[in-house]
Amino acid sequence: MSKILFVNGNLHGHINPTLPVVKELVQRGEEVYYFSTREFQTKLEAAGAIFMDYGEEFNQFLQSFRPHGNHPFYTLIEYMLALDRAVIPIILKKSEGIRYDCILHDVMFGGGNILAQQLTLPSIASCSSFVMEKPPVPQRMLEHGFHPQLDYLYSELESAQNEWGLKELKISDVFFKKASKTLVYTSRQFQPMGDSYDPSFWFAGPSISDREETMDFQLKDTEDNKLIYISMGTVINNCIDFYNKCLDAFKETGYQVVMSIGNKTELSSLKEIPGNFVVRSYVPQLEVLKHADVFISHGGLNSVSEALYYGVPVIAIPMSNDQPAVAKRVSELGAGLELNIADITPDLLLQTVNTICSDKSFQEHSIALGETFRQAGGYKLAVEKIIDFIH
Repeated sequence: MSKILFVNGNLHGHINPTLPVVKELVQRGEEVYYFSTREFQTKLEAAGAIFMDYGEEFNQFLQSFRPHGNHPFYTLIEYMLALDRAVIPIILKKSEGIRYDCILHDVMFGGGNILAQQLTLPSIASCSSFVMEKPPVPQRMLEHGFHPQLDYLYSELESAQNEWGLKELKISDVFFKKASKTLVYTSRQFQPMGDSYDPSFWFAGPSISDREETMDFQLKDTEDNKLIYISMGTVINNCIDFYNKCLDAFKETGYQVVMSIGNKTELSSLKEIPGNFVVRSYVPQLEVLKHADVFISHGGLNSVSEALYYGVPVIAIPMSNDQPAVAKRVSELGAGLELNIADITPDLLLQTVNTICSDKSFQEHSIALGETFRQAGGYKLAVEKIIDFIH
């Protein structure tokens, strides 16, 4: 039995793909000590992990963090570096007396690459987005003097470097944390330039397993009533105007619509719900996707992958982070279309869904991509590689 340290952040999109991996590791006899926030305790313990709480210090960090500027990329790196500096001491303190055999760490959060050095552990990075081996900005934007916020960031990098006893700490060490192996939850075919990555990148495909969830509504599973599923994810989903446009777009049509509005939008704040709609704060996404004909999504990699896994074309409306890259890839490969949130009207939504449903090539390309996901091996292959690596 091996003891595995798993370090992650506090976002559904980063944690959900790891849950089937954790469950399989535990079923294979491994112990997984998983650091995250209390919000995810139930999910992690249900997967069999030993939940390790970042505790109140994490909440204090979230409340106190203030960036030294408003540039999106520099602010992101500031946040990630500050988060690493906040949680590394917590992890080290709560890990006293535990002898780990390996560390799995999210590529964005938790300072896993630093912990691997401090604890002298072999490391595997967990990548829930497309692989990005370098920062997505021109080199000149990383040079001293380019921007006041960047200069502050370099001073913080130097301070963290001294704090952690490192010879060098670069922005790339914070932005995309490296490890000797990287577990990627997509296929080489879906990853942009996937063939260019060496075998140290394990493209296992989406980490999908049955979630034992049921629906509290009925679907008309017929050819005449095509099903549209709408969800804007779990982070930026307070989209009342968008949801109302969806209600206007598909009312009095032959489509069935299931719309998940998240926990930041009150049902009472929406327009009258048409009879062909089911609207919930939460729906069992995998169960709905098994019946769906079109998925209207924010373009998060996990959600898009789940749709393509079941051969469902995607209309991607990206909002932030890696979503524009995922939306672009879906469009490039003919598995769906990309829309700009600023351009959305009820007529455009209806027209785009009609296009997807009338052109069979979108479904054909989605099915083909889904097959690459299944052939990649999923969480079972990931666990085989993890165990082989440890031993």
